[in-house]
Amino acid sequence: MLSISKLLKKTGHQIFLNILTILGVSICWSLFIVPAVFLLPITWAIIFLMITFLPATTAVYAVIQHVLLGKKYRFGMFLKSFARFFKRAFLLGLIYSLAVLIPLSEWWYYLNINNSYFIFIFAVFQTYLCLTFLATQVYAIPILVLKDVKAIYAMNLSIKEFMRHTWYTIGLFVQILCITVLISFTVIGFFLLFIGMLSVFVLNATENLELAKKEKNVVEKKRIEQTV
Repeated sequence: MLSISKLLKKTGHQIFLNILTILGVSICWSLFIVPAVFLLPITWAIIFLMITFLPATTAVYAVIQHVLLGKKYRFGMFLKSFARFFKRAFLLGLIYSLAVLIPLSEWWYYLNINNSYFIFIFAVFQTYLCLTFLATQVYAIPILVLKDVKAIYAMNLSIKEFMRHTWYTIGLFVQILCITVLISFTVIGFFLLFIGMLSVFVLNATENLELAKKEKNVVEKKRIEQTV
């Protein structure tokens, strides 16, 4: 099983080899984000993102996974993947949106209406629960793409992987947050590279767990053979 540092090195190499595809899918993804960020009122922007953000992200993962397997990118693949995974990704988007909106609404209530100590503690607690839940869902989209399963099943598998590899997943989640924050400082880089680079990293991290399972099975098989 590769460490996070080795995963970053592997990801950097793959990004270099597939930079044009990463640019292309990142731009396609950005077309769904730009209207919400720059054009729509806040209420409509939230609704628009709830509908399109996760399906567009899942489409990026599907295209990147196709390319990482050594296959050629075909014109229209992003839109086809968007349509194929839309319903399942939309369900994930609704659930994740609720997980984010609940603590955000609590912080809004604390800052604008009731800034009592009790509300502050409650807001911190809700934020902790939200981040923990999102950490358990790091593998949901990759599993949805790699295994082509239902949304709830992908969520359950992601939680199980989190429980099996808790510290590995927490480290991965922290890396995702760090990458997001750093690239967000460069607006052009965010819209041109972010999601493509992130998808390569997370797909590698998810497949790394499969590699760990195979290694574990080989070791267990050898142990049984020696015992017999």
